[in-house]
Amino acid sequence: MKKLVFALASVAILLLTGCVTEGKTVIMNMDELGEDIEENMDNSSATYYQGFKSLNKGDILIIKDEISSITYRQDYNATIIHFASNNSSSLVFEGDLTGKFDNGDNVRIKLHIIEDKYNITYQGREWSIDLEMYKEGWDTSRHTIKMLPSDVISEA
Repeated sequence: MKKLVFALASVAILLLTGCVTEGKTVIMNMDELGEDIEENMDNSSATYYQGFKSLNKGDILIIKDEISSITYRQDYNATIIHFASNNSSSLVFEGDLTGKFDNGDNVRIKLHIIEDKYNITYQGREWSIDLEMYKEGWDTSRHTIKMLPSDVISEA
């Protein structure tokens, strides 16, 4: 009984003092983020993984970069932003941000890393999918991307 009480007390102390593993905060530009993405597909076991080399579930990602172009698409009510560190990379935000940001602005985007594991049937086979994604840009119930909310981006 004393061992059980000691074990429970130890767990409670760890929880209260914050010693339980919490995510780290990592700052990258869009080019560094692109280099950090990794994926692995194994046809023999029907598994697919996409995630990050240096980010894990629970981490906070801060993207700091300069806007190279910003475009509002009224038909989607979405703003597409390209970045100076890697002009071929872009993020899509809800709403019109062109009145708030302009080309050449330095911005900060705060995102939280989550993991989504699920199964899909593809070409008659059951595949196991394991993804690390941005919580703000991923719909875990439908397992699809979504536009980022406008409140994740601010001036740097």
